Order: sequence, then structure tokens, then C-alpha cells
Amino acid sequence: MSNAPAKLLRIGELVRRSGLSAKALRLYEARGLLKPDAHSASGYRLYGAKALARLSEITVLKRAGFTLAEIGALLQRKGSAVALVEARIVALRREVQSRSRALTALERAWRGLDSTSHDIDRLLENIKMSEKLDMRFSQAEIAEFKRRAEILGKHFTEEEREQIRKRAEQTGDEGMRQAQEEWPRLIASVRAAMDAGKPATDPEVLEMGRRWHALVNAFTGGDANIARKLKSAYDDNPQIMAAQGMDPKMFLYIREAMRAAGLKLPG
Repeated sequence: MSNAPAKLLRIGELVRRSGLSAKALRLYEARGLLKPDAHSASGYRLYGAKALARLSEITVLKRAGFTLAEIGALLQRKGSAVALVEARIVALRREVQSRSRALTALERAWRGLDSTSHDIDRLLENIKMSEKLDMRFSQAEIAEFKRRAEILGKHFTEEEREQIRKRAEQTGDEGMRQAQEEWPRLIASVRAAMDAGKPATDPEVLEMGRRWHALVNAFTGGDANIARKLKSAYDDNPQIMAAQGMDPKMFLYIREAMRAAGLKLPG
């Protein structure tokens, strides 16, 4: 068995060996995901078996749909892998639903064109009409959303419910969609920070507190009474809280982060 050292590759050779672009490799280095195993006498970065193994790991995780930030957290063993995977599954499901809606809209628009049409205005109009027919959420998602809303809504007066409805109209469909997508990601991030034992004063957790505060304010309009009732509604319905990945300990943790960030506590 030979004891000769493994051959080290310069970046051009690594590009050919890995099938990745030099731009991608430099991006991975800039994000701290990849490091050269050595440097030549002339200062060139050299890569060996360790770097190739790391590239293989990055490629596998990218194929699984993880972002570079999430890959970095996984490879550095930061936080809970389970929470990161759960958050990625939620995001990918939403992406699949979004692409499915886009495909449905395009197919409807295509069926509305004749075979010789070159009219882009007609195509745009068909897509707009199709999108109006398209549902943002599945029937099961809508039914579950309505069920939870009815349970939580009992804690509010009719006047308060009207305020919430008007605020939703002002936010618009796109704003509501973004909020619906942001909540599960944020909850998963907070859970990962808790599992990792990070204090509520950690800079990353403080930023989560700011995001949480902003989302709550978007719903309540900064009305302390509505925020207080919302918290009470969740306290009285732990099953809804659990279904969204939350629990009383998380509320205490994120409230501590908001307090440490100098924010006025909702409710």
C-alpha cells in the first residue's frame, strides 16, 4: 500500500473533476462552506480529498433543496437538523404548490390561444383570467385554516374581527401569502435555536424576535388588546398552537428575545 500523499488539485482541475463552475466554488468559499486543503508556494489554492468530500456533501444537500445558509448550518452541526429539515419540507411543499398553480395557469392560457396566435396581449390576458380561477390553497388547507380561524375568532368581538378583516384586505393576497410562508420558517428557526441552547439574547435570536414582532404587528395593527386576546386564544387552544409547531416555552423564549431587542411586547 502506497503512503504517497493524495494529489492536490488547483481550482481549474477541481472544476473539471467536480463538474461545478469556478463561480460556484468561489461562492461556496465565500460562504465558508469550502476551504482549500493547502496553498502552493505561489499562493494558489489547492484542494484534496477533504475538499472533494465536502463538495459531494454540498451537492447532495442542494439536490435535496436546501439553501446555502441551511447547508452551512447543517455542515457545521448548528441547531437542530430535524427543525431545518422540517422547515425545508414546508418551503418545498409551498414551492411545489406554487409551480403547480403556475403550470395550471399556463395550460389554461395555452388552451385559450389559437394555433397561429402571436398576440402577447392575448396571452397575458388569458394568464390573468386563469390566475383568478386558480386557488391559492388546496380545499383541505382552506378547510383547516377556516376551522382554526373560527376557534380563535371566538375570542374577538365582531368589531375586532372586522378590523382584522380590513387589515388583511390592506395587506393583499401577496402579503398574506408571504406571511403564511414566513411563519413556519420562523417557528422552525426559533425551535432550532431553542434546541441548540442559544440564549434569547443571542444576535440571531434577537433578529428572530424582530421578525416575530413584525408579523404579529402586521396581524394586530399594533393593537395591544387584539394581541393580548390572540395570545389568550392560543393559550386556551394548545392543540392549535402545537399544530403550528409552537408551545408556551417558545412564547416565553421569543418574548424574552423581543424584550432584549427593546421591542414593545405584543399582548
